[in-house]
Amino acid sequence: MKPVNSFMEIEPGRCYERPCAIVRTSDGREYAIPVFDHLHADPQFGFPHKHYHIDGRFYMEPRMGHEYRLHAGHTSAVIRPGNETPKFLRIETRILPCVQTQTGLTFPETPTKSQSDNLERYEQWYASYIGKSCAGKRCPHFGTEMLDKDGRLVCPMHELTADPDTMRVVARYSK
Repeated sequence: MKPVNSFMEIEPGRCYERPCAIVRTSDGREYAIPVFDHLHADPQFGFPHKHYHIDGRFYMEPRMGHEYRLHAGHTSAVIRPGNETPKFLRIETRILPCVQTQTGLTFPETPTKSQSDNLERYEQWYASYIGKSCAGKRCPHFGTEMLDKDGRLVCPMHELTADPDTMRVVARYSK
């Protein structure tokens, strides 16, 4: 088993050491949720709660995949210490199989009024990063390793997108 180090190519089917949020459900069962080990808050776009982003590249029990709305490695859910359902217990390293090479943040198709306001703040925040350097394939926001997605470099935490030739953040990625 290998830890996932910077710029290491991961392969579906192989196992890797990953930080996991250990959570307990209301029935007392504990589950390991693969995360990016960077506890932070995002008050700049309306999310002041400290949280971890889910790393959907690695196996998660189907029950938890459903709980966190994981689809093709992407989710809008996060792990919040202090949450009661499921209850966050700790961060722990586990060995997990890689199930895909993509992960990241999704946005609601039909946002509520509050979500719309937060998305507007997010767009303004994103625009403030356009043109910033992604030296070393690192996101200029938190230094997270950016992943290749359709010929672009994309931060799996907040979707900042860079041109791989210029290594600079460009307008928000969209399919």
